[in-house]
Amino acid sequence: MSIDRRRDGGFTLIELLVVIGIIGVLMALLLPAVQSAREASRRSSCLNSVRQLCLASMQFEVSMRRWPGAFDRLTAQHIESSGGELFGTWAIQLMPHLERQEVYDEYAAGRTPGTYVDLMLCPSDDIKQRADAANSYVANAGKHGSTLVQSTADGPFVNRAYQPKLAMLEGHWLDGREYTLSYSENLGALPYHTLGWSGFKTGDAGVPGTWIDGDYVADRDDRQWSPVFVWHSVPQRTAYINGPDATCQNCEPEILTPLLYGSGSDAEFLRVNSFNARPTSNHSGGVNVGFSGGRAVFLRENIDYDVFRALMTPNDRKSSSPVPNITIEDQPFL
Repeated sequence: MSIDRRRDGGFTLIELLVVIGIIGVLMALLLPAVQSAREASRRSSCLNSVRQLCLASMQFEVSMRRWPGAFDRLTAQHIESSGGELFGTWAIQLMPHLERQEVYDEYAAGRTPGTYVDLMLCPSDDIKQRADAANSYVANAGKHGSTLVQSTADGPFVNRAYQPKLAMLEGHWLDGREYTLSYSENLGALPYHTLGWSGFKTGDAGVPGTWIDGDYVADRDDRQWSPVFVWHSVPQRTAYINGPDATCQNCEPEILTPLLYGSGSDAEFLRVNSFNARPTSNHSGGVNVGFSGGRAVFLRENIDYDVFRALMTPNDRKSSSPVPNITIEDQPFL
C-alpha cells in the first residue's frame, strides 16, 4: 500500500526558489525606475528654485530700477563703526523678494546668521547638509578676470562692491533677456552669504560675508569665484559644464578665505577656485539654468562652449568674447 506524501496547496523547494528569483528580477527592474522617478522629481524641484531666483531678480529690478549686483552694499545697515561698509552677495540682496525680509535684515544689521533657506539648496545636491547658509546656485558674473575691465556686455551680475555706479540697466539687454543666462547650479558653491572675491584687501576674513571695513582694491588677480560662474576666453577643461574639478596641489586644508595678492598656496587657491566657477550638478547630462526673462530650462552639458559663452553675454557684439557674432538658435542648446 503506497502513501501519498504530497500536501495540497504546498510549494516545493524548486517552486519557492523560482518565485524568489522572479521577485528579485522584478525588483532589479523596478529599482532603477523608482530612482529615476525620484531624480526627475528632485530635478523639477531644483528647476523651480532657479525660476524663483529669476522672478525675484525681476522684482528687484522693478523696485531698484537695476539688476542685482554680484556683490553690493547693503542698505538700511546699522553698523557701529566709523565709515564702515557692509557688502552682500546677490543672494542676500534677493532675500526680501524671496519673502525672507528678516534674513536680509540680519545681514544688514552686521550679523551673519547663516539661516538655512530651503530654496537655495538643490534637492539633488547631496554634498551639502540641509543646514546653515547652504547653497547650490550661482549667478552669471561675466568674464573671468579683474573687475577693472568688467562690463555689463560680458555678464549681468557686475561687482558693485568695487564699482558702485556700474549696473545692469534696461537698455543693456541687447541680445534679449530670454537669451541671457542669469543663474545656474554649482556643486562647489560656497554658502550664499560668502563673497568669493579676492578683491578685499583687509577685513574680517574669518567670518565669511562680513567684510565691514570698506578697504578693497582691484588688480588683474582679483578673481571672483562664488556664488558666481564666469566664462573664459580660452576655457580650461575645468571651465566646462560638469567638467572635472581643478585641484589645488599645494593648498593646506585650512585655507578657506585667502587674502588678496597671496603667494604660494594662497595664490593657487584663487586660480583653482576661479576655474571651478562654472555650472555643475548631480543631474545626468546637464544643469538647470535660469534666463533673465524668467525662463528656467535644463541645459545639456555638451553644449558648444562658444554658444554657452554667447548665452552668458547680454550684448555679445560689444562683449569681450573672442567669438562675438553668434546668433543663438532656440533648440540646439536645450
